Amino acid sequence: MWLWTGWKLKRALRRYGRDRELEPLLRGDWRSDRDLAAFFADVEERLHGEEITKLRQKQAEYLALQNQINPHFLYNALEAIRTDALLADCPDIAETTEALATFFRYTISNVQEDVTFSDELDNTENYFTIQRCRFGDKITMELQLENEKLLEARMPKLILQPLVENAVGHGLEGKLGQGTVRIVVENSDRTLFLRVRDDGVGMPEEQVERLNAQFAGDGGTAPVAQRGGIALRNVNSRIRLMFGEDYGLHLFSAVDVGTECCVTLPLRFGEA
Repeated sequence: MWLWTGWKLKRALRRYGRDRELEPLLRGDWRSDRDLAAFFADVEERLHGEEITKLRQKQAEYLALQNQINPHFLYNALEAIRTDALLADCPDIAETTEALATFFRYTISNVQEDVTFSDELDNTENYFTIQRCRFGDKITMELQLENEKLLEARMPKLILQPLVENAVGHGLEGKLGQGTVRIVVENSDRTLFLRVRDDGVGMPEEQVERLNAQFAGDGGTAPVAQRGGIALRNVNSRIRLMFGEDYGLHLFSAVDVGTECCVTLPLRFGEA
């Protein structure tokens, strides 16, 4: 039996050396030798896994190519609208359209990029320009910076704007009269504190406690349906995945007073 199995194996290997085809080798009848059968089954499984991985990579490349094509159409369309607005002497529309194009370009391109707080602030100001087209003078945004150097502090992309969007959509939109979003940036020796405060409708204590528990990892599988929790949880999850559980997001709020969303990040400067 061993001689017969050895002869079959040698013949199969010679055929592979001639034709460079694995299929006959893998599909051969090796049941007479359990070790060989297990070996070739394992090889086949690994090759199949590699094929699936390559296929997924190709699908990802295809989707990435699609995402590269679609934004160009969007940018060109927005630029055409901006040009028409300028020709029609509608500077407000032109400004909003330009802000929207710049916002989309920043948001779509290389989302894993490491950026400065200044980059995040520029993107957030574009977002606020777009929102003022809807809300007018009802909403304002202020910046309180502990020192100018913090403009160059590095952080993951798309941290600030979702916090401001949450403050506008869930804090100020439902408020009667004017509302303000205040961005406060401070630091200790090793930590950057990014606070986004609004003087909007606020939240009850039990809701704040539930959200903070989810941000901390307790009950993390429960849905976050209120107060823009999905966007906030996305920000919190990305920070904790990148920097660990010592960093992340925490909420403070009181009904009819407002809400503060505090993000802690490691204090970093220099190139990404």
